[in-house]
Amino acid sequence: MIPVAAIDASAITGVILCGGSARRMDGVEKPLQPLAGQPMVQHVRARLAPQVGCVVISANAHADAYGQWGDRVVPDVEAGQGPLGGIVSALGVVTTPYAFCCTGDSPRLDPLLVSRLAALLDATGVDAVYPHDGTRTQPLFLLLRTTVRDGLMQYLCDGGRKVTTWLEQLSLAVHDARDIADSFLNCNTLAELSAAGAHFSSGADAAPLSPSTVESL
Repeated sequence: MIPVAAIDASAITGVILCGGSARRMDGVEKPLQPLAGQPMVQHVRARLAPQVGCVVISANAHADAYGQWGDRVVPDVEAGQGPLGGIVSALGVVTTPYAFCCTGDSPRLDPLLVSRLAALLDATGVDAVYPHDGTRTQPLFLLLRTTVRDGLMQYLCDGGRKVTTWLEQLSLAVHDARDIADSFLNCNTLAELSAAGAHFSSGADAAPLSPSTVESL
C-alpha cells in the first residue's frame, strides 16, 4: 500500500534541473532534445506538475524554450557548481516550505513519487528524503525542506560540490523505490534517447498512470 502524505502538493515546488553540460550527448541541450514529438523535459514536466504546486526550471541557456510552459526559469547564480548550483539558485526563488528536485532527462518520472517521498518526510521529520531504486540511491530525485538553503550556500562557499557529501550534513531518510526503478532512467547519450523514443512511440509511456490506476495494480 502506498502511503498518503500529510504534506499537500501545494506546499511543494518542483525544480527541474536542466543545467548540465551533456558531454555524452555531443554538447547539445539535452532536455530540449525531441522525444516522441516533444522536448524531453516536457515529458518530465507533464509528470511532475500534477504532483506539486508550481514548477521552476533550473537552466543556464535557452530560457525562452524552457519558459514556454509559463514556469520561472532560473540560471545558476555562480557557474561551475554542478547540480548543487542549480538547486541553491532555484531555492532562492522558491516560496513554498518544500521543494522536489529532479533531472530534466528523466522522462519516466513516476506520477506518485513526490507523494511517496512526502509521506516519508512527514513521518520522519528529517531535512530531506530521496529514493533507492533497488541498486543505488538517487539523490537528484530529492525532496527537501527549503530551510536547508543557507547550509547549502555555505557548503558551496567552502568549495563543496559533491551532492552526497552535502546530503551527509543533513538529517536524511531513504525511500525504497525499487518497484518504480524505471522512474530514474535517464537519457545521457543519443543512443539512449533513441531507445527511449522507441519506447514512448510504442505507447508504453503515452500517459502517466493515475493514482487510482496504481492502487488497482
